[in-house]
Amino acid sequence: MNITLKINHKTQSVTALPGDTLLATLRSLGIHSVRFGDEHGYSGSDTILLDGKPVNAGMILTAQAEGHEILTIESLGEHPEQGWKKTAGLHPLQEAFIETGAIQGGYYTPAQILTAKALLDVNPAPDVDTVRAAMSGVLSRATGYVKPVEAVMRAAAKMRGENLPPLKTNIVEVEKDYKTVGKPEIKVDAVKLAQGKPAFTADFEIRDLLHAKVLKSPHAHARIKSIDASKAREIPGVVAVLTHEDIPRVVWSTAGQSDPIPGPLDTFSLDTKVRFVGDRVAFVAAETPEIAEQATHAIEVEYEVLPVLLDIEESMKPGAPILHDESEYVNFADSDASKNLAAKIRIDIGDVEKGFSEADEVFEGVYEVPKVQQAHIEPHVCITYWDEDDRLVVRTSTQVPFHVRRMLAPVLGLPVKRIRVVKPRVGGGFGGKQEVQIEDIAAHLTIATGRPVMHEASREEEFIASRSRHPMKIWMKTGVLKDGTITANEMKILSDAGANGAHALTVTGNTGHKSLALYPGDGKYRENPNIRFYADIVYTNRPPSGAYRGYGVPQGYWALDRHLEKIARKMGFDPLQFRLKNAIRPGEFHPFSTAWNEGREPRPEIIHTVGLEKCVEEGKKTIGWNEKYNNEEWRNSLNDPA
Repeated sequence: MNITLKINHKTQSVTALPGDTLLATLRSLGIHSVRFGDEHGYSGSDTILLDGKPVNAGMILTAQAEGHEILTIESLGEHPEQGWKKTAGLHPLQEAFIETGAIQGGYYTPAQILTAKALLDVNPAPDVDTVRAAMSGVLSRATGYVKPVEAVMRAAAKMRGENLPPLKTNIVEVEKDYKTVGKPEIKVDAVKLAQGKPAFTADFEIRDLLHAKVLKSPHAHARIKSIDASKAREIPGVVAVLTHEDIPRVVWSTAGQSDPIPGPLDTFSLDTKVRFVGDRVAFVAAETPEIAEQATHAIEVEYEVLPVLLDIEESMKPGAPILHDESEYVNFADSDASKNLAAKIRIDIGDVEKGFSEADEVFEGVYEVPKVQQAHIEPHVCITYWDEDDRLVVRTSTQVPFHVRRMLAPVLGLPVKRIRVVKPRVGGGFGGKQEVQIEDIAAHLTIATGRPVMHEASREEEFIASRSRHPMKIWMKTGVLKDGTITANEMKILSDAGANGAHALTVTGNTGHKSLALYPGDGKYRENPNIRFYADIVYTNRPPSGAYRGYGVPQGYWALDRHLEKIARKMGFDPLQFRLKNAIRPGEFHPFSTAWNEGREPRPEIIHTVGLEKCVEEGKKTIGWNEKYNNEEWRNSLNDPA
């Protein structure tokens, strides 16, 4: 149907289907500043102004916008027409976002600026709380809204005609006078991002594009007995349907790491077995996303449902169902598929049992860290196509483009030189895109059809079929003398790898060796610490874990610091002084340097800088620690930190 829309002060006629959202229509018109974040309007990255009010373009139909005025970021500044010039003027809000460094990923920056404009149009002098409340409808995974709020307050002052104070900077002084180091610099692509120019994978336009969808498993653990895609292939607009019968069976790991990948090879693009709800069963390419989705429901699959393992301790028990019984499985780092073990770590430094025997008190505790998803606002998205040199181009939102190229080659049966990976701007990754997670889907379909293919994950797929932080159960045991000296530390971990072992060894390795090395002990234990770090990384029928900000370290520090806090309070120590007494110091030997390393032989290392004491001092000032801790009533009111 034909609909008349007023977009950025221009009236134009568009053709739309009854179910088309305004988001889809605007993007089809080349307005890429309005971006997909989810299907329900939670992220706010698709914000536009409808009659001056912030509205999620993905939550209204195109037909509903008829008769209303639509404004996108392209309407701000001196942009008489759609399109941009490098010298085009900027709105004060755009200038402020650039000057304050409020733009990081930039994926949702246009939405933030439009939301702020709507506020300032009705309230030219808002306070900080009002700005923060208004901005809360656009989810941000960066800065905690500090910089965006600062930018809005600064722009509001400028628009009121006030003199602006100098920008606050936090630049470290350097001894020499350099041209760049030690001097403030505007983000190189900040102007582009503030204007909403095409910058991200899905902003790329290409003719003859097909859309990919994945048939996902409804079962946590099952074997595919038969699969029939004939009805799906007959649907008009469906160009290809691929099952495990249609592509090479190549075992690999999706972890975006250097070769040789430090983990088991336990994954197939499409397998005869599914290991979690949301696991892949078939790929579809069609002329529209809607047709592709329809085709996934037409594929007939007969499953043999198998026993499910959701608990890491149950997975380790004798007789537990085996998740990876495929003959192609490749072992690495003591992985043992027959025991559902993706990786194992055993490190002993010094004599831990002797350290416990010398302690005046020994404390034990158990700490659990749950599964957490990265929730980057830009989902996983990839476009593949053949270029003029007969190379497969993979344009993808990834943190590891060179790994993508190397790892895809054997999976697709192509030499590396015939694959070119293009990494545009990434709208958030946080470790979730340190994985070759969807690139093989689009690539297999491009090879099958000869046409460009785009696969963009839904928000549901991000949560059920993407990667996450490794859930862990951590047992701590620590020996302590009456004067607060740590005599021995033991950390034992059960880590949930989920259905595949990508990043299993290296993430969990960091959990122990990064945290335990910080507190070797004092006195004679400083030079000869007693440390034990054991870990089993276990398969379960849950979505695979992977890289996540901190790469395993936060789990370890959280457990260790909670444990030390409990010890300090029970023994009557100032918990900060207790930590600093036992902390590693500049010039000391790193206790794990000869026991653990990634990619090379371990070698002795000396720690030259330690920021813990300065960090603690700054934190104490910020929260008024000394005043609080010297107040006996306040100390007695502290809850058990467990």
